[in-house]
Amino acid sequence: LQTVFDACRFVWNQALGRWEDLWGHDGVSLGYAAADRELTDWRSRFDWLAEQPSTPQQQVLRDLYRAIAAFFDKANPASRPRFKSRKIGYATARWTRRGFKVSGSGLGHPGDRLDLATSSAGRTRLRVVWSRSLPSPPTSVTVYRDPVGRWWASFVVRVELPSQPLQPTGRVTGLGLGLDTLATVEDPAHDIPNPRLARVHAKVLARSQRNLARKRLGSANRSKARRRKARIEARTAAQRADFHHKAARGLVRVYDRIGVEDLAVSNLSRRGRGRRKAGLNRSIADAGWAGFLQALVWQATKAGKQIVVLPA
Repeated sequence: LQTVFDACRFVWNQALGRWEDLWGHDGVSLGYAAADRELTDWRSRFDWLAEQPSTPQQQVLRDLYRAIAAFFDKANPASRPRFKSRKIGYATARWTRRGFKVSGSGLGHPGDRLDLATSSAGRTRLRVVWSRSLPSPPTSVTVYRDPVGRWWASFVVRVELPSQPLQPTGRVTGLGLGLDTLATVEDPAHDIPNPRLARVHAKVLARSQRNLARKRLGSANRSKARRRKARIEARTAAQRADFHHKAARGLVRVYDRIGVEDLAVSNLSRRGRGRRKAGLNRSIADAGWAGFLQALVWQATKAGKQIVVLPA
């Protein structure tokens, strides 16, 4: 799997470098079809690249050009695509239907294995700890290693809405996001406080960052310190996501329709000059407005309730 990740990272960096060179020097945008033809040429010139499965490499190109399209989106522009590092960040690879199989029941029951095409001539069978059974046969799987060093498999499946959603209550409310109170609704009894989880772990994280800064670049101790820092950040993110889903579930139990403002959170937290703006950005990131709205939409969909997006 590590060799597959390395090949995918090579394809991403090469394709992004080609696109930036042509766009920066000649003003020409290299399209996906041309980049796919160049991938075929790279696989013919580099034997080690041809030994790896082609499906994850093609999916990398699709992801890159989605990121480029999002970068040029005038309504809600994303950040510029960046080169991938071997040591920092996530290592990912995605397989479509012909590149993987869930053996056994095919739905992730205990004892089932995940078969992945990890070379041009063979497959690798993985023992998986299933967090839940799959509701339907998967259409693709993304295997990734997070900065902590944990390995995950994420499946794309079709999920049917529940046949018996939550009972309607007849109540409607608007929802406002904030920092002192994460979510304010019509009834103050159902307001959601802001747990400020990043502040809870701030001292531990700062100590870990100082420890990382003292390590020599490229050393094994620096890699260990980086994983310890990532473990603290992952714990904070997991606690925040858990809080968001529980809070959102509580709201959809009370209200049938919830109106939320169409906020461009990334624009609100853009970098500015001064320590005051930095503190505001940190507070917005700690609150996790975008993650809470996603959790609210998901919980409402499962419960048969409605989320109405109102113009800002």
